Amino acid sequence: MLDFKYHITSIVAVFLALALGILLGSVIVDKGIIAEQQQALINSVKADVKQIQEENRSLKKELDDANQLQGGIFPLVVQERLSQKNIVFISSSLVSDTLKETLSESVEKAGAKSLHIRISAISVLDDPKKKSRLASFFPEENLSDDELKSKLIEEIAVELATPSNKTLLKELIDLEILEMKGDGSLPANGFVFIGADLSKFDPEIIDLPLIGKLKEFGLPLVAVEVEKVSNSSIPLYQNAGISTVDNVDALSGRVSLVYTLRGVFGNFGVKPSAEKLLPIGISK
Repeated sequence: MLDFKYHITSIVAVFLALALGILLGSVIVDKGIIAEQQQALINSVKADVKQIQEENRSLKKELDDANQLQGGIFPLVVQERLSQKNIVFISSSLVSDTLKETLSESVEKAGAKSLHIRISAISVLDDPKKKSRLASFFPEENLSDDELKSKLIEEIAVELATPSNKTLLKELIDLEILEMKGDGSLPANGFVFIGADLSKFDPEIIDLPLIGKLKEFGLPLVAVEVEKVSNSSIPLYQNAGISTVDNVDALSGRVSLVYTLRGVFGNFGVKPSAEKLLPIGISK
């Protein structure tokens, strides 16, 4: 009886060992297959990455070539379009030196000279001494702050757009209300208002009232801003009835700037407020 039980136990043990061997063998085989599949996947990914890198290098070269070509074409497109003109850039917010250089270079390639003017908010009217100095330019008495500000903006427009002794401009510079830099001279032949994110400045304080006065002289007026702006100021300038360029930091925007200063009217750029990208077909 013991021998029979031992025999049965031995047979069961053999089958269990066999089953365990089959299981372990399957796992080992499966692991081998998985490892092969993993290696194949890694090789495939490496090949894809290499192909993408090659494509990126090719696209970068094409982009560099295109930028170089466009850079060479720009002077030909705008050549002499603003010959012997004086263009004044006006800002009431901070403008980066890079953007100033881009704007100046754009009109200079077209044959113009540029002058950058920054007008700070006329909050200095709160200073009695400065207010008195500014009020002395006008014979009227008892001007309110709003009336004095209106008179100042009107006189600024006159001195920028017509031959004059620039007395007020010199006083504003002395009072550190106005900054003026560049190789251009006055009177100007065209004006460019540099807009910015509406969270950083309000064009209704200086820009729009000054535009209203400058429009009386019949000179080209353009408002510009860079392409990447969270809260565009362009619609406000459009409501003032002047041309706009909403991507002046791009090559197409620089071309549009030159042509709007030539007298082409329109709203150009890439934002929803633009009518078209470029003043295509304009011969001015």
